[in-house]
Amino acid sequence: MSQYYYNPFGDSKISEENQRAFLKKQRKCKERNEILLISLALGGAIIAYLIVQSFVLALLAVTGYYSKFQSDVVFQTAVTIIGVSFMAVFVPFAIMALVNRKRYAYPVIPNEPIKFSKCMMWIAFGMLCCIGANITVSYLITALEALFDVEFTQGELLEPDSVFSCVMVTVSTAIIPAICEEFAMRCCSLQLLRKYGSGFAVFAVSIVFGLLHGNVIQFIFAFIIGLVLGFITVKTNSIVPAVCIHAFSNGISVTKSVVTYAAGEETANTSVVILYLLWLAAGAISGFVLLLKGAFKKNKTPVNSVLSNAQKLLYFMIPMIIPFAILIYLTAKTIVK
Repeated sequence: MSQYYYNPFGDSKISEENQRAFLKKQRKCKERNEILLISLALGGAIIAYLIVQSFVLALLAVTGYYSKFQSDVVFQTAVTIIGVSFMAVFVPFAIMALVNRKRYAYPVIPNEPIKFSKCMMWIAFGMLCCIGANITVSYLITALEALFDVEFTQGELLEPDSVFSCVMVTVSTAIIPAICEEFAMRCCSLQLLRKYGSGFAVFAVSIVFGLLHGNVIQFIFAFIIGLVLGFITVKTNSIVPAVCIHAFSNGISVTKSVVTYAAGEETANTSVVILYLLWLAAGAISGFVLLLKGAFKKNKTPVNSVLSNAQKLLYFMIPMIIPFAILIYLTAKTIVK
């Protein structure tokens, strides 16, 4: 037998079923508006990211230091650390998190304690995924270039030419980006969206992470790795594994550059192959152990969401049209016919 309630908008009685439908509709509207506002804030951070980078390049051109930026590896890495990683990535997303601090249902920085052994297993598994993604993307890009008769290009950094420049390349390519980008993506962005569902949050942030890299090759790779890093962050509730995986993954290319400087290209290629084999073996073993321990099982944390993942993704994408259009345009410019 249905219960009846008074309608707050009139004197007529409405059934319990209608009351539930009315409340659900209200929740949907509220959730939709929240996702739109969060997406708008993230879009603002992306626009700020693009503006700051453009400002830095313009400043280099105006002051006459652009040619030095293109030819001096130490100067280039210093500008990259300060102008890109810190000013263009860390600061805008930190401001975005500060503005939306009341909307976080999870800590901005996931910092749940994690055992060293468990952390290392997740890192090794993540590296297995990174190497697999790298190999897969290499073959995919080759096939796409042949199919469409185009060339996908990406920005090339200068190679180290001294011991100090080796240190600077390591810091600017492996260490600082891992900290700043993971803070921006897996902390500020992912944690903000997680209350609407971890799967949705991981997927949405991975799209942003891929597009921020500004070229087709890195977009595909970064999107896949974004899924892996987001998944591991959600599973561990710690940012440590994601930062380490990011640093070690970027560190493989750094290793090749540093060893090439120190011992030649042949030795560098051998070193990379050895690293690949070690990480693949460690990752396979770690993945198997994690599987046996049930680490990949779906979290039972309830999601306070009434929208479908498709609806959430749609509302997330609407305010992103302009920043995404700019990023897609910049990415398209890296395709050479």
